[in-house]
Amino acid sequence: MLQQEEKGTVEAPAQTPASRWAVSAGWEGALYIALLGLALAMRLWDLGGRALHHDESLHAVYSWYLATGRGYRHDPMMHGPFQFHANALIFFLFGDSDFTARLLYVLFGTALVGLPWLLRRQMGTAGALCASVLLAFSPTLLYFSRFARNDILMAVWAVLLVVCTWRYLEEKRPLYLYAFSAVLALAFATNETAYFIAVLLGGFLAFRAWRDLRDWLLARKGLRQFGEAGTLLLVLATLTLPLWSALVALLPGLAPSLANPDPSQGAVGLPRGGGWYVAIVLLAGAFGVSVAVGTFWHWRRWLACAVVFYAIWLTLYTTVFTNPFGVFSGAWQSLGYWMAQQGVARGGQPWYYYFVVGWTYEFLPFLLALVGVATLWKAPPFTRFLAYWLVGSFILYTWASEKMPWIMVNLAFPLALLGGQVLGRLVEAVPWRRAWESGAVLGMALVPLALVVGYRLLFLAPPRGAMGPLWVLVWVGLFLAVGGMAGVFAFRVGGKAGGALLAWGGVGLLGLLTLSAGWRATYRNGDVPYELLVYTQSAPDIPRIARDIQHIAEATGQKESLRILVDGADGFAWPWVWYLRRFEEAGYPDLTFSPLSRPVEASVVLVNGSNIAQARQALGEGFVEARRYIHRWWHPETYRLASPRVFLAGLKDRQVWRRALDYWLYRKMGTPLGHIDAYLFYRADLLRAIP
Repeated sequence: MLQQEEKGTVEAPAQTPASRWAVSAGWEGALYIALLGLALAMRLWDLGGRALHHDESLHAVYSWYLATGRGYRHDPMMHGPFQFHANALIFFLFGDSDFTARLLYVLFGTALVGLPWLLRRQMGTAGALCASVLLAFSPTLLYFSRFARNDILMAVWAVLLVVCTWRYLEEKRPLYLYAFSAVLALAFATNETAYFIAVLLGGFLAFRAWRDLRDWLLARKGLRQFGEAGTLLLVLATLTLPLWSALVALLPGLAPSLANPDPSQGAVGLPRGGGWYVAIVLLAGAFGVSVAVGTFWHWRRWLACAVVFYAIWLTLYTTVFTNPFGVFSGAWQSLGYWMAQQGVARGGQPWYYYFVVGWTYEFLPFLLALVGVATLWKAPPFTRFLAYWLVGSFILYTWASEKMPWIMVNLAFPLALLGGQVLGRLVEAVPWRRAWESGAVLGMALVPLALVVGYRLLFLAPPRGAMGPLWVLVWVGLFLAVGGMAGVFAFRVGGKAGGALLAWGGVGLLGLLTLSAGWRATYRNGDVPYELLVYTQSAPDIPRIARDIQHIAEATGQKESLRILVDGADGFAWPWVWYLRRFEEAGYPDLTFSPLSRPVEASVVLVNGSNIAQARQALGEGFVEARRYIHRWWHPETYRLASPRVFLAGLKDRQVWRRALDYWLYRKMGTPLGHIDAYLFYRADLLRAIP
């Protein structure tokens, strides 16, 4: 799949055909600036309007603690430390709010849109610009660019690593080695998916450098004689080798002592007992091997890469050198924790989960990427690399037991890059001026109409009785007429260009449906789980109640001293810890294990529905039950019910197709949303005190 690297040779960059489509540097820059401005506006619009998800509130609260001087200690349950430091800086500069809690992710999501500009040489001018368009309007990337999780940050680091890799392969400048080391450190300090990125990059580099590796193993060549791919592989391997040390816990019988899987026995992912000594020796040994190999290769250059990498990595994991244990938690527990979670399989999704989510939102780049994979035999090297990255990502994330919608980000951006490359080829295949002057573009415009007619013919049942056959005949005739006219117009510019014009008609229709899917998921249903991207989401009731509590606190003059009790059962403390962060007397006991007893000193009480009976008895007549509200709700996930037999039978059932398309197009659902409720109580005399 990937072109092999011969000794002493570097592949020439792909050239953009200029005969049919070209744009001046000034116009190209203007298009990128306009696209970035639009992407930023889309990501900023009503940014604070959606209720914070459980995970978002965790990241926001611990960032706020760091910003307000309460410190931060790395915990792999919340992934790497980068986002907490970056969010704390934003809070320090702009204050803390729902808006600023998501601002970091907006900035990174916008930056992601512009990164193909750095790959113009490999993708071509049109391909890079088309990829930026797909990145800007991708429903998945748009939604999670406005979501306080670090998945969108990882997408930026991954693309930057690709940029550094290809720049170094083509230009051989040490600057790209140092940049590669810096981005690699940031990736490992952001999320454990960095291990998958390292595997993908390492596999690609090893394939290109296989001759170097073979000759080194046979003692025919020294490390200093490695080519560009071998050099990058050596830097990647030596810098990250200590971070892979916890893999030894996968050996039979070693997991309990080297990467504790049982939270009742201590911190998950850390060693137990004598395992501490083994872990420390392994880490020290791996670091020693890294230093030895790196200095033997090129000590000055490797030392510069190591200083860049570890300066960033150590600063972040030790919280600017205030948490020395962060060295061990980052180097060992990060991987140990998530290896232990592999058995938990959080989310419990089926193996085909990412295909379901991907087809629901990323159908346009999905289809384009399939075309790209199917035509790899005539594709340039970078296109083959993108196909390798995409297929490898699907394999790795499908294999991983934890499957969540935000992980789809790691698949959406390679889909967009490969899809953009295919779109770029379509752009270059059409002589646009001649197509306009000859009227061939009318063929492109008629394609969506033909597809709509075809949809109506296939999925809308004809009327009963004698008119049924005539109805079918009329719609078949209309489909053939519109499709035939589209072909007649399009092929005025020739066979290949006409086919590309017809393909653009389909792309245009799917592009409109993509805009619709992105708008629904991001702005209309952002915290309503009609969408597969919205996973076990805090309901809109929560920020509304938080505003009511704030209003009562101000109106009664109690302000931050208002006493609030939130039932912490089943994780109900979150996202309330964020929304009530300024209230000094807010408490979060688990009422399942610590039931309420009189007198209840709090003035506001929020109770998990599972504890409502004992809470009502304890609160008595001194409290007013203000309302029942939805705390958390989720999609019914009916796709889980599809056994192979049911799935195959459904392929022949028009009604099954109709229901699937009703959801795909309109989000019509035949199953109610799942939810868990809670109850809000106010002290009666508190309400009487409101002017």
